[in-house]
This record gives sequence, structure tokens and C-alpha cells, in this order.
Amino acid sequence: MSESFKDTLNYFSDLNLLNYTKYSERGIEKESLRVLDSTISSSDHPEELGAALTNPFITTDFSESLLEVITHKKSKVEESLKDLEEVLAFSHRNIADVIWPGSIPCSIENENQIRIAEYGISNSAKLKELYRKGLSLRYGSMMQCVSGIHYNFSLTNEFFTTWENKGVHSKTFQDEKYLSLVRNFRRNAWLLLYLFGASPVVPNTFIGNRKNFLKPLNKDDSYLKYSTSLRMSELGYMSEAQDDLHITYNSLGEYIDNLKLALTKKFLPYEKIGIRTGEEYLQINDCIIQIENEYYSSIRPKRVVNSGERPINILRDKGIEYVEVRCMDNNPFLNNSIDLDTAYFLETFLMVSLIDDDKPCDKDEIIEMLRNWQLVVKEGRNPSLQLKINNKSISLAKAAENIIHKMKSYVGALPSEANDLKEKILKSIETQESKLKDSDKTPSGRIIKEMSENNWNWEEFNNNYYQENKKFFNKSNFDLSKYEDAAKKSLLDLSSLEAKEEISFDIFLDDYLKSI
Repeated sequence: MSESFKDTLNYFSDLNLLNYTKYSERGIEKESLRVLDSTISSSDHPEELGAALTNPFITTDFSESLLEVITHKKSKVEESLKDLEEVLAFSHRNIADVIWPGSIPCSIENENQIRIAEYGISNSAKLKELYRKGLSLRYGSMMQCVSGIHYNFSLTNEFFTTWENKGVHSKTFQDEKYLSLVRNFRRNAWLLLYLFGASPVVPNTFIGNRKNFLKPLNKDDSYLKYSTSLRMSELGYMSEAQDDLHITYNSLGEYIDNLKLALTKKFLPYEKIGIRTGEEYLQINDCIIQIENEYYSSIRPKRVVNSGERPINILRDKGIEYVEVRCMDNNPFLNNSIDLDTAYFLETFLMVSLIDDDKPCDKDEIIEMLRNWQLVVKEGRNPSLQLKINNKSISLAKAAENIIHKMKSYVGALPSEANDLKEKILKSIETQESKLKDSDKTPSGRIIKEMSENNWNWEEFNNNYYQENKKFFNKSNFDLSKYEDAAKKSLLDLSSLEAKEEISFDIFLDDYLKSI
């Protein structure tokens, strides 16, 4: 453990900043596929859930059938998970389709079965749909149907002002510290894949004719013996066009410049697709990414943006407001797909990433990180797996022990007033340590074990846990009226938006592209 880590830990202790729960907020976004008759549902987004464009709690992601539920930011972990449980209960009770528990989709025989999400006739709705059409043409619709959890975490202005200790809130200081967190998170994110990865199996239809590295598990599915999160492999959220970007997150200006390059630099395969055919638009642009959200990363620095605003501009002008963790699979063994142990471990991991050495990143280290990432994705539960950290070989178990040692040092430094937090984190760490001792206790290990022991294919495994979820959410005793009210209001808001006179979509898109 470095002196710099110890120094910052002691400094936080002196400033009474270690109990981060006094200064933090979090929100959760969870995607889940709607399934009917053993394949992706072809129906419209259910009206009972409101309008996908205007409901603040329930929308869609890539596909019309890819539900995304959203919790608003809360100051307590328990409140966020309660909100997630409520919005999931509302969704389960209001639609007849299966809400698929796993991150990897059900068997889909033909990509044409996957309906791109539709949002209405307004310009903002058309832009969202066009973006998704572009994703389909660039990567295929199948990989866009994987789902997971995005965990948004922020610390208050007061936290950063106290840390800087100059009596004023400095945007630059806050940006620098969030980016240091992002760099350290990316260095060690492989550990989250090992502990929480829950997509070691894919149905054969998911692979199709794509070149792949998998072995048959049964007649319907393929896997790798030691894999953790195939969702995060090149079969899932990866992009050949982005492979050479090597974004380092060393400064906000550099990050914005890199994003701007990706948004404006043409990429030959996307040029070949074209921007439009006749009157029909095919994609927003023919560059490496169409919009900021197309950049794939395990974590993103972000700021809330209003409709029509460009994230790249708001980040530049107002700075980083929160980080979005994007590497968490849906855990099918949990009704919410995430529980308190997972959330407390993740938040402590984020705090240790914030406190840890503030050192820049270079291209060679990014290549090393990506190599570790892919090794853990494919071979994470292999007891003989060796990672490379600072160009030196180290076993996954030893590398994990080093990270957890820092987490325990953080917990040990917490003040006595935070004993409740201390107990919750230590319980979570204990749970994760048991997975490091026995890889069968990881979600990925449990999935392979259960499927083999019960002679289940991927569909049977997910249907079993869907039935358990359905029972759980039907039984839960919540007042869900706010979600019902929001759904009704969102339909009225959509009608009101669509009644307004707007400029032509051609002009709207041109203005949008020029706005960076």
C-alpha cells in the first residue's frame, strides 16, 4: 500500500470525510428484456408503463422490448434499492411478458425479430430512434440486446470543498479527483467482473455465424469453462472502431478532445453504410461514434443533461457531476439483480479508487488493462490465471487481495460514528472473499453449476428465476401509485410534446451535429 494512499486516508480522517454516506448520492438504471413464447417480445412498449420518451422511471434502451427502469438519486443505498424494487414490482404487475432475469438475451433466431425502440414523432424521438438504427447497422441488433445495471454515484460539492480545504468549491479540483477515480477504477475493474459477472453462457442463436471462442455447453448453448461476463467480451459490448481510441482520462480537456475526435473522425466501414438512402436516414453520422453514449467503457464521467443538450458541451462547461459504472451484469439469483452487499462493496471500491494514488495513465497501461479485462472475462475462474499489473505477472487471487487490503484499511479508518457502515462493508467484503476462495460461489460459477446439475439450458434457467421474481414482486407490499401517476402523466406529456410545431428533422439533425 503506497504512502500516497495512506496520506490521503489520514487526511480524509482529519477532515471527517471517511463516512462517505454523509456526502454521497446514487441512482440505479437496470435493463431487462421482455420475452414472450421463448423469444424476444415483438409487442409495443406496454402503455401501462407510460411513454418511453417521457416517463422518468421506465423507458426502453436499444429495442422496443428492452425495458430500462430508473431510480432517482438517493442519499442512502437502502433507499435506492427500495426504489428499484418498487419500480420492478410495478413493471412485473403491469405486463404479461416475461421480464428476463439474465444479462444475455433469450434465444432469438433472427435479428429481424428485434424491433428497434420507437419514441414517437417529435424530433427528439426521431433522433433517439435514428441512433439505435445506426447501432443496429454498425454492430448488429443481437449484441444490443444484452442488458445490465448502470450504477450512478456522486459526492457532494461540500465533500470536494472540504477536501480541497480552500473554502471555495473548485470545479477543476472536482473534475481532477473524479478522473483519478475513473483511472483507478479502470485499473482494477477486472475484480468486479470476477466477483459479479453473471453471463458465462450464451444461447447459440446469440453467436449466429460470428467468429467466436466458445465451447458447447449443451445442444442449445455455448460457454467457456472459466468465463465470468461474456456480456463484456467482444461478443457483447465491444467496438472494433473504438479499439484505437485509447482514452486515458488524464484530464477533462483531453477526454473531451478524444470524444470530439471520435464524434467527428470518419470511419470507413460506417462511411460505406452511408448517412441516408433516398429520404431515409440510416445513422446520425459516419464517424467512430454517433453520439457520446456510443463510447463503450466500464465507467464514464457524466453530468445530467437536458433534452437537446450535448453531454460533451455540458461536461466542458460545468464539469463532472457523477460517475456511471457500466460493467455490472444482472444477477439472476437476486430479485433486484443487485443487493446491499453488492452495492456496499461497489461504493467502497469507488471510494478506494478515489483515495488511491492519483497517477496518470498512458497507452501501454490501457493495453495492459484491456488485456486483464479480457482475461478475466474469458478465464476469470481459472485458478492458475495470471494478470499483468505494472508489467509484472501476478495471480488474480494475489491482485484481488491487494485491492481488498486497501478496502479493509479504508474500513478500519472509519470513525466510531460510522460503525453501522463499517459492519455493512465488512459483511460485503467477507461475502466477496468467499468467492475468491471458491469460484463456484461467484454468480458465473453458480450459473454453470446449476445449469449442469439441473440439465437446464439458458432458457430453462432464466424461466425458473423469472417465476421466482414474479412471485416475489406480486407478493411485495408497496404503494405503487407514484409509478402509476408517472405513467399516465408521461402519456399526456408525450401528446403535448408532439402537438408542438417543430423545425424539420433535417434542420434539427444538422443543428445537432454542428453543436459540438
